[in-house]
Amino acid sequence: MAELMTSRDARDAVRGSHRLAGRVALVTGAARGIGAAAARRFVSEGARVVVADVLDDEGTVAAAGLGEQALYIHLDVRDQAAWCDAVRAARDRFGSAPTVLVHNAGVMVPGTAENADEAAMRFAFEVNVLGPALGTSACVPGMRAAGGGVIIFVSSIASMTGGGGFLPYASSKAANATYARCAAQELGPLGIRVNSLHPGGVETPMNSGPDFAALDREAWFGRMAIPRIGRPDEIADALLYLVSDESSYVTGTSLIVDGGQVLGPAAAWASPVNAVRQVVPLSGQPRQESSYRKDADRDHD
Repeated sequence: MAELMTSRDARDAVRGSHRLAGRVALVTGAARGIGAAAARRFVSEGARVVVADVLDDEGTVAAAGLGEQALYIHLDVRDQAAWCDAVRAARDRFGSAPTVLVHNAGVMVPGTAENADEAAMRFAFEVNVLGPALGTSACVPGMRAAGGGVIIFVSSIASMTGGGGFLPYASSKAANATYARCAAQELGPLGIRVNSLHPGGVETPMNSGPDFAALDREAWFGRMAIPRIGRPDEIADALLYLVSDESSYVTGTSLIVDGGQVLGPAAAWASPVNAVRQVVPLSGQPRQESSYRKDADRDHD
């Protein structure tokens, strides 16, 4: 299959590449995972990138690997003054304020409706919702002065499907996506496009923590339409589309990039010999499910 696929380098050669030439981008949560992949992708397309994070050691290394086109800054997205400093740093280093803004920084906070924890809810909403709100406000003046810009809120499919055991995370990501739609309507007349991106499971440090230690990844993702976990570079490619002129007529939308995970497990009619199969939900705890159930009736685990 790999031999039949065109490499990214070949695709870029055909397209002419440098789709972001002359633009300054600010990517939060860019020290690792999706954010780091996006920063690399944007630099490869000619952008100058502010790599923003609170993980200073990893962020410094990530920016250094991108050369003179990247700058690392420490940015706690909950701090309004820090956002102003970040915009100023971009202008001082690259000569202009960011006209591409990717709100990728986020926290995956567990919790339930029955046992709501005030600290957990505040933390999730401050990072996942308040942070992007403050960042958008800080960057809009520069985009207005430049005649336009692009803002992407990295949400999650959990904002649509819910997230068992992760209510603070799922609900804050839903608010994040709604904020993006509201901002799109308000900022469109200024030439500023705003969209949300909804990844499914992606191989990142966030998805490799102790909360997922019991998850059999091959069993879980192997049941999906595209039977594997996603890669950060695949999300970065989607982000590139949304921030480039290739999506110039796209705003206020929610782009799902999840390998079909929101569809639930790929199902087929079972033989009587294999009428019952084991299913592993996100909790990692196996349960039994009849494989005679029709596709339209299957659970979205």
